[in-house]
Amino acid sequence: MNYRFQQFAAWGGIILILTVFTFLIAMGFFPPPGPGESAEEVAAHYASLNWVILLGGSACVQMSALGIIWCAVVSVQLRRIEGDTPAIFSTCALVCGLLANSLFVYACGGWVLAAFRPDRAPEIIMAFNDWAFLLFLMTIGPLMGQALSIAAAIFSDESQEPVFPRWAAFFNCWVAAIFLPACLIPFFKAGPFAWTGLFGLWLPVPIFGIWVITMSVLVLSALKRQRADSLDPQFA
Repeated sequence: MNYRFQQFAAWGGIILILTVFTFLIAMGFFPPPGPGESAEEVAAHYASLNWVILLGGSACVQMSALGIIWCAVVSVQLRRIEGDTPAIFSTCALVCGLLANSLFVYACGGWVLAAFRPDRAPEIIMAFNDWAFLLFLMTIGPLMGQALSIAAAIFSDESQEPVFPRWAAFFNCWVAAIFLPACLIPFFKAGPFAWTGLFGLWLPVPIFGIWVITMSVLVLSALKRQRADSLDPQFA
């Protein structure tokens, strides 16, 4: 049962990414309305795709449960690396992941609020839209913390059969570096650092998806090896 649930949790990350990206495209949020657009233009976007945004935003909130169990299973595998030592890396990765997941829920809630009453004043709809995208694309602190905690744990693994391959540590460091420029999003309404720009959207969002899918595959591989080596009946 333990093995099966961990396996499901790892697949949950892949399912979450595919679902969220599908809804982002359907809601017209990839790319989203630009931060330089007028309130009327933003309100028109929400009016034209009202029910799609309500459905997509609500579904993403509910699907966030998959993000929680994905963070948990990654941390469980990191805990294997730490052994009897203090669980600093796995704990940091879990807490950072849960915080990022919470901010994602608040961002999706902003889309739903903006679409909930399409007859509101455009300025109010725009404010909810700003709230949603600033949260959605600025969740870099906890995501970087999670990626760097994973990298640190992998670097510390000195076992003959490491849980994760060493290249995964460098990959997580690279992902954290890609996320970093998104901290400049509040200062730009146009250009590469705006939330529709190269460093605000087109690099970090796809890389985030690739990161989650890659770590999911690595967790599934680690679970398969753990099951083969384990005498625990839960993994039999």
